[in-house]
Amino acid sequence: MSKIVDEWVSRLKGKLAPVGEMSHWERMAAALRLERTDYVPVAPELDYWQITYAGYSHQEIYNDVDKTTDACIKTWADLRLDAIWMYVDISHQIENFIPPEKRSEHFIHRGEKDYLMFKPIARTLDEAIALYETRAYEKYVNDSRAVTHYTPHMLQLLEFQEKMDRQVPVIVGFATPTNYAETIVEVQNFQRWMITEPEKTRHYLELCLKERLESLEFYRDFAAKNGCQFVCLFGGARTWGPKHLDQFGYVDRIFAEKVKDVFPYVFWHHCGRNLPRALELIRDMPGVKGIQYDMPYYGQDIEWPQWCGQVAELLKGKSCAMNSPTTQMACHGTADEVRNAVREFIDSTLPHTTACVMPGCEVDSFSPVENVKAMVEAARSRPIK
Repeated sequence: MSKIVDEWVSRLKGKLAPVGEMSHWERMAAALRLERTDYVPVAPELDYWQITYAGYSHQEIYNDVDKTTDACIKTWADLRLDAIWMYVDISHQIENFIPPEKRSEHFIHRGEKDYLMFKPIARTLDEAIALYETRAYEKYVNDSRAVTHYTPHMLQLLEFQEKMDRQVPVIVGFATPTNYAETIVEVQNFQRWMITEPEKTRHYLELCLKERLESLEFYRDFAAKNGCQFVCLFGGARTWGPKHLDQFGYVDRIFAEKVKDVFPYVFWHHCGRNLPRALELIRDMPGVKGIQYDMPYYGQDIEWPQWCGQVAELLKGKSCAMNSPTTQMACHGTADEVRNAVREFIDSTLPHTTACVMPGCEVDSFSPVENVKAMVEAARSRPIK
C-alpha cells in the first residue's frame, strides 16, 4: 500500500465528472480493438513533461518514487487524459548493465527540464555481445533503478488504477530487442555493423531477444498480475532501411508474439521519420493493436493530412493510428497550430481506422502547458457521430 496513492484516491474517487459516454479505460480499449468510440482518445506520452508540470525538477524525482507517482497522477487529474503514462528514463533500461561505481560515467544530468543524457556502455560489437553472454544485466540489477525506482513506481500507478476501479488505464512501457541493441552501442554504430558484420550482428540481436523474453516473466508477474493491460513497446530500428528491416527485424516480431500472450492491449512506439515499409512490418506483428508513428520519411514530399491519411489506409483493419501533433510542434508551435494538426489527423484517419491523439514520441519538458491542453481540447471538440 502506498500513502501517496491513497491520498490521491481519497481526493478523486467518486468526485470526478465523466468525460463523454465512455470511461477513459473503455475509450482506449475500444480504439485499440478498432471499435467506435464517443471521442478520439487523447493520451500523449508525457514522460518528463508531467514531472515539471507538477512542479518538480528531474533531479528531484530521480530517486524519489513518491514524487514521481504524484506527478503522474496530478497530471492526469488536472488534464483528464485517457491514459496515465508511467515515467521512464534511460537509466531504467541500462543501469543494470553497469557496475555501481561506473554509473556516474554514463549518465549526465543537465538542467531541471532536460532529458537524462547517457553514454553508450559498449564501444564495439564484441563488447556488446560480451555484456549479454556474461549476463551482466543480472549481476548489477538489484541496486539498479530498474529495481529501486521503475518497479515501485509502476506498482504505485497500478495500485491507483485498481483502487480507482479501472477508470483510467496505466500504460507501462518497455523496450524491444532492437531498441536494446541500438541503445547499448548507439544507433550509428549498430547501423554500420549491420553492413560490415551481419552474422555477428544477428547473434547480438538474438542475445538481446533472449534477455527480453526472460524480462517478460518480470512483466507477467509484476505488471500483468497487478492489473496492467495496456503496454507500449518502445521499438528500435527507426532509421533502418527496408533491406535491414527484412533481414534483422524478425527478433521484434518474435518478441511481440510473446507479449500478446501476456497483455491484451499492446501498441508499438516507432519514433523518427517513418518508412512505410517499417509501418507495414509493425502492422503485421501479431498482437500489436496500435502504432505510435511520427513524421514522413526524408524525401517524402507530402503534407501532414496526406501523410496521416496514407498511414491510416495502410493500417486499415489492422491497427489503431496513434499520432499528432509532432513533438516539434508540441514544443515550438502555437496552441492553434496544435489544435489544427490534431484535427487534421483525426479527419484524415477516421475514414480508414481508429485514432488516438498521441505524438510520435515523448512530449518535451519545455513544451508549453497550453499546447498540451490544446491536444485535449481538439480531441474533445470532435465527438464521433
